[in-house]
Amino acid sequence: MEAVKGSIELMRLLNGFMVAVAVLVGAIVSSSSGSFSYHPDFTTIAILSAFFTATSGYILNDWKDVEIDKINCPERAIPSGKVSRNTALVLAIVFMAAGDIIIWFTNWECILIMMIGSVLIIAYSLWLKKAGFIGNLTVAVLTGFCLLVGGASVIPLNPLALGMAMWPALLAFSLNVGREIMKGIDDYEGDKAEGANTLAVLWGRKKAAWTGVGFLSITVAISPFPFLLGYYNILYLVLALIVDGILIVDSILILKTPTSEMGHNVKRTIKFAAFIGLLAFLVGIHGLILP
Repeated sequence: MEAVKGSIELMRLLNGFMVAVAVLVGAIVSSSSGSFSYHPDFTTIAILSAFFTATSGYILNDWKDVEIDKINCPERAIPSGKVSRNTALVLAIVFMAAGDIIIWFTNWECILIMMIGSVLIIAYSLWLKKAGFIGNLTVAVLTGFCLLVGGASVIPLNPLALGMAMWPALLAFSLNVGREIMKGIDDYEGDKAEGANTLAVLWGRKKAAWTGVGFLSITVAISPFPFLLGYYNILYLVLALIVDGILIVDSILILKTPTSEMGHNVKRTIKFAAFIGLLAFLVGIHGLILP
């Protein structure tokens, strides 16, 4: 029973749910009708593929980082002994294989995005996570890919779908670079012990905080443009401003107190802000009629 519970913990179901939602949002906002529509077959497969490959990445990441987690997060499934490293590796391989196989039943655009994504997930977990800023960028690119593969899945409905998915993908990218840097501040002690080249370890937590805030500021600065350019309605702007408010408060807090504890708190609230951001794109579609 402990092994089952530990395996579920490894899967990061909440994160996987957000990945699935991001793909669905990418599909809906990129559809030609500007309403709640999507390609039922391709989009469903894209959601499952992204969920499976992301889950593989979460498990592989814990498999690789067991020594760091013994310091930073000893309660996690592998360092606590709930799941063995070998079992975790098998789970990671199974989920990755499942995601990569089913995506071949869609179009070439989805296949290309997911194949590149799978390579990046493996590279990040095995090598790039300790590479500091490059690792941060990799995670942010993968986050943007969730929205792009959703857009790619509705190309049969709208040939311009990928272009329409670019705005949410761009904002997701900049927000997640900032969040990844905050995670580095949170994991400072363990990363330093393991020799990981995160910005917090290389530059110190204060400078890392300023860099992360820089990317959050970019997110705030460009967030009104989808509304101002006429792509989304006023509902988008209202929710986007709420996200901006959260990011501004987080920025002030982390600059004032650039500690691991504050980094932990900030990275969690940024995840909440990201969810509101997805909702903003969803309800901000032109043509959406609310009851």
